Parts: sequence; C-alpha cells; structure tokens
Amino acid sequence: MTLTLNDLMPIGLCLATQELFDARRFRNNFCDFLLLRFKDLKFSTSIIEIKRQLNSSSMEKKFLEGHKAAIISNMDKIISLVSSKYANMDARRVERIVDNSKNIINKVLLAETFDQIAVLEPEFRGNVTLPVYELFSSYGRSRLI
Repeated sequence: MTLTLNDLMPIGLCLATQELFDARRFRNNFCDFLLLRFKDLKFSTSIIEIKRQLNSSSMEKKFLEGHKAAIISNMDKIISLVSSKYANMDARRVERIVDNSKNIINKVLLAETFDQIAVLEPEFRGNVTLPVYELFSSYGRSRLI
C-alpha cells in the first residue's frame, strides 16, 4: 500500500504552519525567492508595496491579524486531521497534541507583535510538528507493511 496526498496532509500543514511562526523571516523575505528576484514587472510594483506595508510599523497590526488568522486556521485543520487519522493509533499522544495546539492557539490570539508569534516556533515544533511526524511515520510504516 502506498501513501497518498491525504496521508501527507497533517505533516504538510505542520511544516507550512511552522514556516509562518518564523514571522521575522516571513516579513523580511516576502516574495524574495522568485517574484522579486527576477523583477517581474507584472508583480513587482504590487509586491514591493505589500512588502513595504508588511514591514511598516503603522500597518503591522493589519498584517499581524491576518497572519494570526492563517496560523490559527492551519492549527485547527491540524487538530482535526490528527484527531481523525491517528486517534486509534495513540489516543494519549493525540490528546497531548490537541491540548498543546489549543495552548499555542491561545498564545497566538494574545500576541500583539510578530516577535511574540516568532517565539512560539520552538514550542510548536516540539509539541506539535515532531509528535505529528512521529505519528505520521508510524502510520506510514503500518500502511506499507
């Protein structure tokens, strides 16, 4: 039996969400990887303006709220997927992941700056991403046998 994209979804969301916790790198490197590097005129003007606003202290609150919403939405999906996929494998571990996720969601909700979000990245990695990866690995091994 092979793994499907659906099987990869919980760990994929964890990795994508973990990237969002590195808020400083997100703001500093916004679209620097391809779109701004090659100065695509179709996108450059708009993206440069967004990047300016993203790094502007006067606009920070607007972007912070959207950033928080994306993290919380991803974490909600992670909780749902982990609960439905892995509960029959290790209910205690799933419960710890759910509790840790809710705790982090609460901290994200209370964050008032991107830096306050950034300090949560190690907690997310250790208490959500790594345990989900361990469950994913066990699940994958059981599916391949």
